[in-house]
Amino acid sequence: MSIVPYKVIRSKRRTLALTIDKEARLIVRAPMRLSEDFIRDFIKEKEQWISEKQQQARLYAAQYSTINLENGEEILYLGRPHIIHLQSVEEVTIAGDKLLVPEDMTLAAFKEWMKAESRALIRERVDYYAQMMEVKYASVKISEARRRWGSCGAANTLNFAWRLIMCPPSVIDYVVVHELSHITYKDHSARFWKLVAEVMPCYKKEQKWLRQNRGLMDII
Repeated sequence: MSIVPYKVIRSKRRTLALTIDKEARLIVRAPMRLSEDFIRDFIKEKEQWISEKQQQARLYAAQYSTINLENGEEILYLGRPHIIHLQSVEEVTIAGDKLLVPEDMTLAAFKEWMKAESRALIRERVDYYAQMMEVKYASVKISEARRRWGSCGAANTLNFAWRLIMCPPSVIDYVVVHELSHITYKDHSARFWKLVAEVMPCYKKEQKWLRQNRGLMDII
């Protein structure tokens, strides 16, 4: 009987663990002296679970593949799918669930448009919530960050990933509130989360969306 291909990573750990990476590969984390026979038997027992997780990983990768700026491609804008249509227009135009894009626009230029949209919206939301929360920030910058949606520096400088423009408005607001809350509390203490909850009582729903759609960080 054939067995699912896998890679073994051995360490001083005491237990055996299976994980599926973003390329849908099976990774086995095992104790140093655990036998290969035991590992193979364990994998056979978990074949159904492995198959399901690999399928999910492949679907996830397909959903968040890099945009090539071609007719018919789908991209999220403010959390809603929009279809790219290359047309003889002078600038990117939003028309319902369509993004009308100039025929000769490069991917780099389209990315700059996305950045500009993000910059305008995030600055507006930062000002709105800063006034509501009665806090003052030093600056707002839009970054190329791929690992963090936002950050707040020691001097209250705020940084936000431009890819936030692909998230729903409520999710963008959550990230803004999260970073503004760090102006008051520079940690993730109970006091910090209490402050976040006072402004956004349902913030855990927005956290969940970000976890489920972390692949947006890899687009473009």
